Amino acid sequence: MTEAIIESSVVANGVRFHYATQGRGPLVLLVHGFPERWFSWRWQIPALAAAGYRVVAPDLRGYGLSDKPHDGYEITNLALDIAQLIRALGEDEATVIGHDWGGAITWETVSRHPEVVSRYGVINCPHPEVMRRTLLSSTAQLRRSWYMFAFNIPWLPERMIARDGGSAVAKMFRAMAVDRSNFTREAMAPFCESVASPEAVTPMLAYYRQALRAAARPSSIAPYPVIEKPGLLLWAEEDKALGLELLAPHSRVARDLRIQRIPQCGHFCTQEQPETVNRHLLRWLEETRAVTPGRSASPPSE
Repeated sequence: MTEAIIESSVVANGVRFHYATQGRGPLVLLVHGFPERWFSWRWQIPALAAAGYRVVAPDLRGYGLSDKPHDGYEITNLALDIAQLIRALGEDEATVIGHDWGGAITWETVSRHPEVVSRYGVINCPHPEVMRRTLLSSTAQLRRSWYMFAFNIPWLPERMIARDGGSAVAKMFRAMAVDRSNFTREAMAPFCESVASPEAVTPMLAYYRQALRAAARPSSIAPYPVIEKPGLLLWAEEDKALGLELLAPHSRVARDLRIQRIPQCGHFCTQEQPETVNRHLLRWLEETRAVTPGRSASPPSE
């Protein structure tokens, strides 16, 4: 019988991270996005634990019950959070799977700290170099990304997100979904509570604000190496924020990457279609379980 999900905390990179965990075996780290917390993975945690993995889903820096420092939100430091978190959990390496901003952090971690990532999964988040080039060449994607620029306005986004007890977050989840049945008021309550005050929202928006500052200084970003580790990119086809044109360029940034599309699903697919996400994750984890360096047990990208 699988043990229940338990919550605990650990210090890594100078921050105390709250996390949920279940299961025993090789470590799988689940990294959430904006405006979420570990609870976004509530359907994935037990499924992966039952398959023989030790699953840990942290609240990221500035989120949920984790520390909310004033600084440290540069993508390079967020990747360092993950690398040091793996070590703080007593492991030398882990499978890292991230969604949305968690996906961006996963790309950064496997690129900058490959020694701690055995394999990686990304859900609805492009590689940073793919995103940068697409924003420069695609007017459609630039329009879809309007919110990234809006979040850089001082204080106003905090007020708008936090008003009415954070109800705007629940509305956003539903607006992004094709099937809204999993986005009930009860299910959305933990997310709304997390953004119920402007002060709680500011650390979350720091991710976007630091990213825009970095984009204004492209020479400060080290070139990204081609990723050699086995990877999975899951992509909900009805994502209103990220277009399908972002998929093809990934063949230039990762050698061993399986791409799997999820039809009739919006951006927050871990919650909208959890069974589908779980099926893809479990199949990929099983097929890459015995991967050796330089070789992959996975089929070519689709």
